[in-house]
Amino acid sequence: MSRASDPLDGWLPISITHFTQEPIVDWCRFGARRFSEPFFDHTVQNELRKPFNLLFRHKTTLDMLVERQAQNQGLEPSGFIYHMSRCGSTLACQMLDTVAEHTVLSEPQPVDTLLRLDRRGYSDEQRMTYLRAWMNAISQPRNGEKRLYVKLDAWHVFDLPLLRRAFPDTPWVFLYRNPLEVMVSAMRSPGMHMIRNYLTEDQTGIDPASVQYMTQTEYMARILESLLKSALQHLEPQAGKALDYTGLPESVITEIAPHFGLKLTAEQIQVMREKTAFHAKSPTEHFQPDVESKQKEASEEIRRLCTTLLDPLYDQLRQL
Repeated sequence: MSRASDPLDGWLPISITHFTQEPIVDWCRFGARRFSEPFFDHTVQNELRKPFNLLFRHKTTLDMLVERQAQNQGLEPSGFIYHMSRCGSTLACQMLDTVAEHTVLSEPQPVDTLLRLDRRGYSDEQRMTYLRAWMNAISQPRNGEKRLYVKLDAWHVFDLPLLRRAFPDTPWVFLYRNPLEVMVSAMRSPGMHMIRNYLTEDQTGIDPASVQYMTQTEYMARILESLLKSALQHLEPQAGKALDYTGLPESVITEIAPHFGLKLTAEQIQVMREKTAFHAKSPTEHFQPDVESKQKEASEEIRRLCTTLLDPLYDQLRQL
């Protein structure tokens, strides 16, 4: 099938339903539109507001993704970013996105849906097949792109072994931060993984029966504890690189780029540094350091939980 006759040329698989009998892939016409917003879903939502996309859509099966993979060559991932949450991962994505030849996907929902297919009886081999096919479809070069970077959701560190099997040649990093500062941020605005029982016992190791006796603060600390333990378990055997928030933004240039095999020009480095003047999640706002305010805001319960549960793991990561 030539690209001229391809009815999905210029269309991207933006979501995968998980409530139908068989998963359905929803496609949206993107044309040359880049994923330039802080998160994958932000770009998708903006595209879906366009009149054409409100009226016309394509829907296919997962197997269609696999069939197209042999006929439409996308990009192999050049780097995965795992993270503890609230630790600078969005900033790293925004810096990488300043290079026009990069496709940068920040927490794409379809990846999470595909990883969760095991709950519907799909095997590891099936999940890996569909992950590779989706990654191939979403990374079709539309503006001369040559490299693909993906920031995963915080809880995907639990799926790291499977993702390594699916993409064995893709280097990866794990970003982390002083747990007290992450806890304060999570208390202000909890992520989905901080909702009770959103994650399973198989992922976190937390007994569901014990959750009802925990305060919300303790539950959040237990989730962060499980994330850090998983990262520590996989870092050395899986050839990952752990990076502390305190090294950002410069470590994107000095550590992440070399680890991902990326050679930056002086001009690209300058543009990246200019990007750091703005808030990663609100690009029109100037960035204001918040370490001091978060340290002051921490409650006694947060301090106690960090001391007993999280600080020892944080110290182990820093030693790496």
